[in-house]
This record gives sequence, C-alpha cells and structure tokens, in this order.
Amino acid sequence: MSESADRNLLDVLRRSGPLTIAELVDRLGVTGTAVRNRLARLIDAGLVVREALPGGRGRPRHTYQASDLAKRRLGQNYADLAVVLWDEMMTTVEDRRLRRLLFARITERLADLYRQEVQGAEWQGRLVQLSHVLHGRGVEAEVARDADALPILRQHSCPYFELAEADRAICALERKMFEKIVGRGLRISQCRLDGDRFCDFQAKPIPAVG
Repeated sequence: MSESADRNLLDVLRRSGPLTIAELVDRLGVTGTAVRNRLARLIDAGLVVREALPGGRGRPRHTYQASDLAKRRLGQNYADLAVVLWDEMMTTVEDRRLRRLLFARITERLADLYRQEVQGAEWQGRLVQLSHVLHGRGVEAEVARDADALPILRQHSCPYFELAEADRAICALERKMFEKIVGRGLRISQCRLDGDRFCDFQAKPIPAVG
C-alpha cells in the first residue's frame, strides 16, 4: 500500500466497492492490465477480496472489494500522535533516570510485539525471520550480507521517519529493540537520515576472549 496508485484503487473500492475490473478501469482512467496488476499485489497483501459473480456463461466474472484489513489500515495516521507523545516524554519528563526507564520499557514492549513471531536460538536465522515480520507489517526490509558474509538487516523504508527526523534517539530505540529480538549486538552502519538509500543494522563484532 506504499504506492499512491494502489492507495487510490483501495480508496475507490472502500467508497464504492464491490466493483468489476471494467468499472475500476472507468473510474481510475487506466488500462485493464494496470488494474489487474494492482489488484494482484493487493490481493497477495490481503488488502483486496475477490468474489465470483453468480450466473452467466463463459469465463466467470469477478468483483473486488477492500478487505477488513484494508478498512482498518486506511485512514490511520499514528505519525502525528507518535511525534507528540515522544516530544512530551523527552521534554516534559525532566528526571533523566525516569526518561531512561521509560525508554527501556518502551523498547521492551516493542520487542515483545515481534518476539512471538521470531523463533530459534541462532541469531542469523532470527534476523531473517525479523525481516519477514517487518515486511509483513509494511516495512520494506530484507537481509543483505556484509564483506564478512554476515547478515545485515536492511530497511528501505523507515517506520518512524517523521519521528526520527524530530529526534534521532528513536533510531537508538529501534536498534535496541532489534537487539533484544535477535539476541546479538547491532550497530547502524547506514542511515536514511544521513542521506543513505537505506538503514543498515549490522552485527557488532564479538570481542576476542583472552
């Protein structure tokens, strides 16, 4: 749902669906191929539901409508609320020890949201699973490899971009959250706020013993 064209199609289905492909072509002013491609992406993402029309001969005709998941997501805007809440916590709470405690509690609560979907004891496998969980939540993420062939969690989109622009401490919070989930120290080796194309969370080297 990151592409504006997909969002436009979903908005039409939410307001006027269920609709056929021909009706969507007429309303959106694009080709049938473009509509079918967008519908295929949205169906795979669970945001559009297809239903066969009863009766008729030949190839079955279908209608399309926004799924319950899409209806819950459309119109949501947590960014403004998150920025305000974060600013209040960081500026209104004067006790630095209390701020650190709140920071730690928030990190732990966020990590708990992902832990149940990440299994196994081996950190590299957990990192791969985490990338899949993030991708399923709308964050474009993948696992790449560094020069030592160690996996890197790479985010092509930032779930907290507006908040991070206001206060980069949110980047540290996200890193600590990932560390708790993966069970390995991480560092941010590239960041979109610095003009990089993506954010990289790279495994820290393990100190030599002895």
